[in-house]
Amino acid sequence: MRTQISAALLVPAILLGAAGANAMIITVPLTASFADAPFTYDFGGGNSVTFTTVNPGFSFDPAGVSTGGTTQIASLGAPFFNPPQPTSYFSNRGGSIGPDTPAQFVSYNDPAVIRFSLSDSIIGLRFDLGQGFQYGYAQIAGSSLQGFRFQSTPSIGVAINAIPEPASWALLITGFGLTGMALRRRRTAGAITA
Repeated sequence: MRTQISAALLVPAILLGAAGANAMIITVPLTASFADAPFTYDFGGGNSVTFTTVNPGFSFDPAGVSTGGTTQIASLGAPFFNPPQPTSYFSNRGGSIGPDTPAQFVSYNDPAVIRFSLSDSIIGLRFDLGQGFQYGYAQIAGSSLQGFRFQSTPSIGVAINAIPEPASWALLITGFGLTGMALRRRRTAGAITA
């Protein structure tokens, strides 16, 4: 099954944001499973990124990425890898993807393996809609693509924002509930002994 989303509706927003004095960050929330791969997202003008499952059943390399048009992926090259390979960033460490990202940006015609992409991670990307490179990232969580975030203005980076998983929210809420129950029991026990 091939899934494709077009950014045709976002192009006017991008152009308006680029024309204005303020940069605008475009957020595209998704929950696309790699089981339904390949999954293609078009930023406009044929500039696209496609995520797929490269080695089904091999747990350390579940995702691969290929690009179309001017889209490029943040990658590590020599001395670590030759040819360059896509790199992933941990989303909980912050930072940004932009002109000063310490990686080289590479196009991939064939799916390239995103190593160790099982965790919640960020894949840096850039593309050119004719005004210069716009920077952004795709967020991967295990076996699913969680969405895209990119800058509408060329040559400006986009901050990596950690997006809490539903399990994290559930754990946090449960912790607050247990803490409240413990405080209430302590107050009740203190009232009985007095």
